Amino acid sequence: MRRIVLLASSLLVLTAVAAGAADSPATLMQRMKTWLDPAQASTRHLEMTIRSGAEVTHWTAAQARATVDGASYALTVLLAPPDLRGTALLVREQEGQPPREWLYLPYLRRVREVLPVDEFESFLNTEFTYADMGFVGIANRDLKSAGKDAVNGVATVKVQEVPKDRRTFTKIITWLVPATGQPVKREFFDVANRLWKRQTFENAADIHGVPTVQRVRMEDVQTGYGSEYRVTDIAYGISIPSDLFDPAQLSKAGDHPLWK
Repeated sequence: MRRIVLLASSLLVLTAVAAGAADSPATLMQRMKTWLDPAQASTRHLEMTIRSGAEVTHWTAAQARATVDGASYALTVLLAPPDLRGTALLVREQEGQPPREWLYLPYLRRVREVLPVDEFESFLNTEFTYADMGFVGIANRDLKSAGKDAVNGVATVKVQEVPKDRRTFTKIITWLVPATGQPVKREFFDVANRLWKRQTFENAADIHGVPTVQRVRMEDVQTGYGSEYRVTDIAYGISIPSDLFDPAQLSKAGDHPLWK
């Protein structure tokens, strides 16, 4: 009986992989976005760790996500340490339009829009980019299947993305669970087509009915530096004031009552 149960389980896994492999790369990536870009309005805290050689620093950030007038917004605000408190990054994603990003730096006391050519720059000297702190971008990229693989015993399919603008990355390969879209890892290749960064997704769970990744790590394999954040205090389906997503109000985001 035990052998029959194990065989049945194996067949279910193989069937799920085969079904996922038959899906288009765009469908698979859209499925993955449900894990990283939830449609429900939400808030969370991010406990960030940045490793640069022997130096290790820690940040605390708050994040709010919601849809306002047909556009999706992700706002990340640093709450600690004190010298960075109030630093805010706002990202807007709207179908049919390129993403827009705004950054507020307290020491400059002004909001600047992050230009598309800068979206892959480092976010405050971490291994994450401005784009990484917003939404998974699959527009303006050529997608194709890149085979199957097993990662830590998990059956995955691979999708290769080739950005139309290849000044930063020549390609990105994503490993994901086909049936659910759960992301496992992504690898980013530099302009010389060498592996540059590896992003891994851990502690995946269903939280209030929403698939959620609770730990994200980004490693620069060329330098050995790395950054990660752990997601805590997650709340889904809450009401978020629309003024929080107004670029003109970013200077006040760090003191917004929503974080208290």
